[in-house]
Amino acid sequence: MDKAPPGILAFTMGDPAGIGPEVLLKAFFHRNRQGFPWLYVGDPLPLHRCSLRQGLNFQYQVVSKAADAKKVASDCLAVFPLQSMLDGNLLFPGQSDVSHAAVTIESIETACRLAQQREVAAIVTPPINKRVLHQAGFHFPGHTEFLGELTQTPQPVMMLAGRGLRVVPATIHMALNQVATTLTPQLLRHVITTTYQALKVDFGLDRPVLAVTGLNPHAGENGAFGQEEVEMILPLCDQLRQEGIVVHGPLSADSLFYPDSRKRFHAVVCMYHDQALIPLKMLAFGQAVNITLGLPIVRTSVDHGTAYDIAGKGIADHRSLLEAAQVAETISRNRYLSLPQKPSKGKK
Repeated sequence: MDKAPPGILAFTMGDPAGIGPEVLLKAFFHRNRQGFPWLYVGDPLPLHRCSLRQGLNFQYQVVSKAADAKKVASDCLAVFPLQSMLDGNLLFPGQSDVSHAAVTIESIETACRLAQQREVAAIVTPPINKRVLHQAGFHFPGHTEFLGELTQTPQPVMMLAGRGLRVVPATIHMALNQVATTLTPQLLRHVITTTYQALKVDFGLDRPVLAVTGLNPHAGENGAFGQEEVEMILPLCDQLRQEGIVVHGPLSADSLFYPDSRKRFHAVVCMYHDQALIPLKMLAFGQAVNITLGLPIVRTSVDHGTAYDIAGKGIADHRSLLEAAQVAETISRNRYLSLPQKPSKGKK
């Protein structure tokens, strides 16, 4: 089987007033130059201003086609321009502005289109300011749901991964009192099977082993603290085991994440946002990666927000974005290697 051909990583703008420009610049200078070429999809103004503040010798080259990123010198960032542009008079570090929304959204849409058309291997997204986007009429909770809409994927799944731990929340951005009514056997089945398939294809695991948490304290303790485990989670796990998926659960979340326990599993499916993200961020904050599972394209992101309080100060940590780029490249290669390969010329 042939090695995967060189691809291109497309980076969206993120919020231009946050730490996105800074972490992208730092990651660009520290990247593996033997890896996939980088393509920035957006207005280069925030990168240029950031480089001046930090005294960096930053160079970029505008390209008209994504493929031209492969021709750009390794010390120069390829830039794919947009129709929308930022107003430099309204761009200041740490100061959100609704005028930033149009170019931020167009950046995501354009990078997604390039990935769908196979012009880039994957997209990597710095953080966005959801409040600013919502003020401009953006009707999605975040990147994950927006990319689901753009790719016609009804239920994309969010994974956070870092330092050997992978967690997947079955429900994401919602009030805690809505979780129990949102969880259904159909939703949990979708999240678990999507995670299992991603571990096989995207991460190259032959036989993934999954853990599934309970919703209630002590995984319900046989119905003493709630019926969700008895009536829904346990029967579903039994069904999935009969279908050949190696899944353990429901397990008590309060004892699942200590080292000797979590090392038995390749991923943990959790019932709600904080149940998954608190242990992950305690272990790997600033070095973890957000991965959207179930999409027809590869998308990774950072594990942090826009961090307005430190924007423009030159102290933002770029390691999460650098790791997101590496994971995007790895998943892209694994997906290519999982495809049926055409026989080489001259062979029958």
